[in-house]
Amino acid sequence: MALLPDLATAGGVALAVFLFALGFLVVFVESVPRRAFVVFVLIALVLAVLLALLGELGIGIIVSAFAAALVANGVFEWLTTR
Repeated sequence: MALLPDLATAGGVALAVFLFALGFLVVFVESVPRRAFVVFVLIALVLAVLLALLGELGIGIIVSAFAAALVANGVFEWLTTR
């Protein structure tokens, strides 16, 4: 039995996680070192795929939203420091 069987609910929670994580990264974290950035994104994506394979697609979507927030923060840093 999946923890979040409704994908629409998982999408809403994923949106909230994305916005909260991105806001936290932009406001409180000056910059993420490149090596740590790559490690965090890879761990989050591998965990999301693993959860999806185990049948927890909703939780996998939420974890991938966190990875997307890290990528969006990296893009934001790149655009503002050029």
